[in-house]
Amino acid sequence: MTKARTLDQFYQNMAVPEACALGKRLYKKQFYENGQLNAADKKAFVEDIDEIEWRYTLKPLTINISKLEDETHEYLEIAVLQVLLNAIERSARVAAAMQKAIPYPVLIIFVCGDQLAMNVAEKRINRADSNKIVVEAIHDTGWISLNAPNPLQEAFLTEFSIINFSYRNFFTFYQDMVKRIVALNCAVHTGHYSLNAATDGKNQDRLKNLLQLEKLELEKSQIRNKLKKEKNLSKQVQWNSQIRQITDRIEAIKKEI
Repeated sequence: MTKARTLDQFYQNMAVPEACALGKRLYKKQFYENGQLNAADKKAFVEDIDEIEWRYTLKPLTINISKLEDETHEYLEIAVLQVLLNAIERSARVAAAMQKAIPYPVLIIFVCGDQLAMNVAEKRINRADSNKIVVEAIHDTGWISLNAPNPLQEAFLTEFSIINFSYRNFFTFYQDMVKRIVALNCAVHTGHYSLNAATDGKNQDRLKNLLQLEKLELEKSQIRNKLKKEKNLSKQVQWNSQIRQITDRIEAIKKEI
């Protein structure tokens, strides 16, 4: 059974300690001045963003989690930003621009009316220049209605509490955010929310399968569109055969994720 919740209730369930609260307003020009926004990014920032709040800073002084710093990763702290939007169509563009502009791990919580979306990005140190950070992958929940989440979203929202995360270090803590968002995206295809894959439970394997599944779904959709327009019978048979083959591969992957 799903339940309506307010934004305050969402944060209460997330259970970030009060010691981490920052409540600092960020201005759009702080992103313009770093030089990483192109014209389309800037247009989305100007037209779609109402307010950016740096809501929490999780660091060793505010929460009992150790930093992780090695040749590949630099997870010294985690920022939680809340971004109020007046339109959602370009939120993915806004998220990508923000993740590239901020050189450390960030959880972005987008809010538009009663809807919420969460965005995280896996980042590593640039092998060619250790002073730069590379965004390897971005993960997004899609938009969730706080008033009426579907059962999969409800399971995700209920479970997305930092008391359930690993406190070994900030890297494992952040990976637990990634793991839950990947699990929600898998649930869209499987119909059930689970933190572990059906086989080995490895998050990287699960993500690889999810990306392959999404690619096959797109390919299947494109072939179906061709089939609708095709007049030649032999071509129709060929397209139907390909659809069946792709469907079989999709169903096999669903059993893995």
